[in-house]
Amino acid sequence: MSHFTETGLWHIAKPYESEQSNLGVISGNQSSLSTDVQALRRKLKQLHAWPEAGDTFLDLLEQAQGYGVTLVPDDYEWLAQVADSACKGEDIGSRYPSIFQKLLTYADLREKFLQTLHIRSMSV
Repeated sequence: MSHFTETGLWHIAKPYESEQSNLGVISGNQSSLSTDVQALRRKLKQLHAWPEAGDTFLDLLEQAQGYGVTLVPDDYEWLAQVADSACKGEDIGSRYPSIFQKLLTYADLREKFLQTLHIRSMSV
């Protein structure tokens, strides 16, 4: 079982709030989130970089919103490295689990990641 889908402790977990929690806002608009996440899913599947447990994790995403996921400035610095891995067809969910969860959760990070992937595809 993937650590993405282990939900046994979710009912006792409390959302983590850090001093930097204002960096990213979790979208309250499910249709927008769904569209953006599906665009990310399509792109990563095209690159053969979508995690094996990715679809299961998407199904659980609504329950997981806000639990232990805080966007920090360093997350943006990882995007180039994660994009390189995705372009190589590596499973970014297993290689970068925290960033993968944040990509599914934070629209701004997801948008910047998709832009990074687009730029990489233009240079190939």
